Amino acid sequence: MHEIVDRVRHITRENERLFQRLIEGERRFRGLAKAVWKVQEDERRRLARELHDGLGQTLTALTNQLERLQQKLGERDDAAELAPRLADSVEMARLALNESRELSRLLRPPVLDDLGLEAALSWLARTLEQRAGLRVELTLSGLAERLDPDLETLVFRLVQEALTNVLRHAGADRAQVAVSRAGGLLELRISDGGRGFDPDATLVGRETATGLGLRGMRDRLELFGGRLEIASAPGRGTLVSAAVPLLEAP
Repeated sequence: MHEIVDRVRHITRENERLFQRLIEGERRFRGLAKAVWKVQEDERRRLARELHDGLGQTLTALTNQLERLQQKLGERDDAAELAPRLADSVEMARLALNESRELSRLLRPPVLDDLGLEAALSWLARTLEQRAGLRVELTLSGLAERLDPDLETLVFRLVQEALTNVLRHAGADRAQVAVSRAGGLLELRISDGGRGFDPDATLVGRETATGLGLRGMRDRLELFGGRLEIASAPGRGTLVSAAVPLLEAP
């Protein structure tokens, strides 16, 4: 009996050590995954700045130079022949400039860093309506004060991904986004009345774009101790709900 008791105690101690090692391994993994996510966001910020300050300034200079040439064109004998081509060149330069600025903002909108989550979500809603025709109805509560920068980035990316899915897959022209504080949580709800889908099959199925996007949203939330719920069915729209613990702004 004593031998059996000693073996049970030994096994129990080993199990406790293994459990502690598992917890520590998961903690290190979460820390590493968070660090990788932050590096990705820093790289987005760097690329956005380079697009705006580098390529954007070059295209601005090119546009100005073409416009000056356009003004002087009237002095040439072949102005009638060259004018349409030069006008096309000016328009192409303007379009390229606008596209580079828009890409810079989509990579990392400066308004998110400068003014916070509320302003960034309002900008995103306006941009999607202007560029893609998606009407986004925003309901924001408790966001007047700045949140932790990482949490603001997380929520912005979640909403951005969910609305991108609406555009690509839902076949809807309207979506509702609600973000609010509730106790110690920040809660999100993104819904649409589109074609819907089977969430379980999408999350565990093949590597589809929708499945990857949803799994990415779920994984990022879990890094911050949050949770993701998806309610949808074919022909019945989609509701994406999320809750994540609030972090105090530094």
